[in-house]
Amino acid sequence: MNDCRINIGGVLFHNVTLLEAADCVEAQIKSYDGVSGGELLLVANQDILNKVAHYKDLSYNDLNSSFLTIPDGYSIIYGARYLGTPLKERVTGPDLMAHIIEISCVKQYTHFFLGAAEGVAEKMSENFTASYPGLVVKGFYSPPFGDFTADEDKKIIDMINKVKPDILWVSFGCPKQEWWIARNKHDIKVPVIAGVGAAFDFHSGNKKRAPVIIQKMRLEWMYRILQEPGRLWRRYFDGGFAYIKILIQQKKVNK
Repeated sequence: MNDCRINIGGVLFHNVTLLEAADCVEAQIKSYDGVSGGELLLVANQDILNKVAHYKDLSYNDLNSSFLTIPDGYSIIYGARYLGTPLKERVTGPDLMAHIIEISCVKQYTHFFLGAAEGVAEKMSENFTASYPGLVVKGFYSPPFGDFTADEDKKIIDMINKVKPDILWVSFGCPKQEWWIARNKHDIKVPVIAGVGAAFDFHSGNKKRAPVIIQKMRLEWMYRILQEPGRLWRRYFDGGFAYIKILIQQKKVNK
């Protein structure tokens, strides 16, 4: 994969299709030496761009240390086009996760699901193994809500290192999952650590993802707001204006 990265609001995106992103994940798994810490697969949208500058424990360097950063949202695609550095396509966390899970039956890649509400990771695991017989899920765990103690972090890391999956999928929400991965990835002995947020809810059936036709109309954000208006309206509307300001400022600097 060409490692030329495209700067959108300080986050450096890889210009990849879904299949190219999957190839990159596979290459990372195959090149892993079995003893090093994990590498971040960053699923980035306008929300993380809005939050990173104001989240004191997470830096642009943390995010840009990823071996792969995918554009999870049409706002990133539009932003890249506005800046004159277009990206090939939107690559969402749920879609990449589903594709990797599907090919894992043949390729024998193994998985661990960490996060989301109690029972969600377990239900997602059941759904995947029912759809893809032969899929190997090494484990799942939903930690208690809120900040983790040092003992909880150690418990989680020991649990993962004991079973040695190829991919650790994390769903703590943005930016907690990115911060947690950045802080702990050097101690987690897996090739790939991916923060995928709402993918757990979608693949478990806990929440319904927008129908494909709504996704193709590029209105998935509106569908999600209608599902959870109290939680998401500020993220999309206030966040949208904040994101536009970021793009305008970047374009001025680039001139």
